[in-house]
Amino acid sequence: MTTRPTAKENAKRFASVIQALQACEAACTHCATEFGKNGHAEAMARCIGVCTDCAEYCALTRKFLERNSEFAELLLEDCAEICSQCAEECDHHGQGHCSACATACRACLDACLKVAGVEAITAEPTVF
Repeated sequence: MTTRPTAKENAKRFASVIQALQACEAACTHCATEFGKNGHAEAMARCIGVCTDCAEYCALTRKFLERNSEFAELLLEDCAEICSQCAEECDHHGQGHCSACATACRACLDACLKVAGVEAITAEPTVF
């Protein structure tokens, strides 16, 4: 039987990813809200939906990490994937809040993968 790290031990280990999750959640929420306020909700439905999903998943992942859930690390790779999709969607739009959201998503993606022990893929894979 393996012993799980204590909440205090994990607090240090998870500090940077929790900070990235908070920043991403805030940026995604802001991005989705801005499009809704500007009367672009119908045209930007996909972006709003992806940003909302990303914000909510970041919040869920952060909460699991903060309370030292035994399942917290299971969420990290999924969160990274959602952040990747959100960043890609926001890259399609020229709004400042979309650019800030994409940046926060990529930082969160990297932080999640680092804690999960998975290297981020920053370059296109080599095709043989």
